[in-house]
Amino acid sequence: MLENPTLIYEGPATPWLDRQPAPLILLHDGGGTTFSYHCLYPIGRALYGIHNARLDEGGYWESGVSGMASHYIELIEKAFPDGGEILLGGWSMGGLLSLEVAWQLANRPADSTRPKFKILGMVFIDSVYTKRLYELRDMPELTAQPIVKSPEELKAMPLREKVDLNMAHARMMIAHWEVPDWKGRENEIPPTILMRAKELVHEDGQSFVDHWRKFHLLGWDLYHDACWIKEVVELDGHHFNIFEDRYLKDITAKIATAADDLDPHDL
Repeated sequence: MLENPTLIYEGPATPWLDRQPAPLILLHDGGGTTFSYHCLYPIGRALYGIHNARLDEGGYWESGVSGMASHYIELIEKAFPDGGEILLGGWSMGGLLSLEVAWQLANRPADSTRPKFKILGMVFIDSVYTKRLYELRDMPELTAQPIVKSPEELKAMPLREKVDLNMAHARMMIAHWEVPDWKGRENEIPPTILMRAKELVHEDGQSFVDHWRKFHLLGWDLYHDACWIKEVVELDGHHFNIFEDRYLKDITAKIATAADDLDPHDL
């Protein structure tokens, strides 16, 4: 199993800079892996990936999205014990996790002795707003229960099947997630660049990830007027194929540019 977070790329050696580029930490998608992030090319700064810490156990967290985010903050603290400036982001569910991490860090007691982090910005990679998604046909019922597998079954399960199981559980947890309410504190939401896939997964547009596709902000305009979204960047492909080989150079360049826009530095 990979370390968590996993260092995918080290940043360039730039000892002449007073301040080094902040690392970009990408949180996993609903499938629980960081495979897609490992396919990217270097982005000119350190790149980390965080996979679902319960990937091999089916990916379900009784504490839901908020519990996952809390655990991932602990992982980030271990990787960066001195705290500092960071960028967060992720594909699909990874964007939602970034928002929850930002919320929890913003609500820490001022006198906390834990490492202090400043989130310079977030990169949402086709992360759609979750409001009312549970009503769609591809989402589980709110009464759905986690799928229980024995340790023996999980051990024998191929990775592809584990990813599918993680995805099913991710949809359950997202359906119950209470999106952070920043009312009156909108200026505390880290500035965000939203990347959106241009194409529909299916021609009928009925995939749950395309529920808000016709809207430029993927539904986030309903969330605090989206004043925190600084730019929308179009990606070739649809939600599930944007990391394919044919799109890798383009998506890498756009992620790198987004990170540099959120954390400018002179090389």
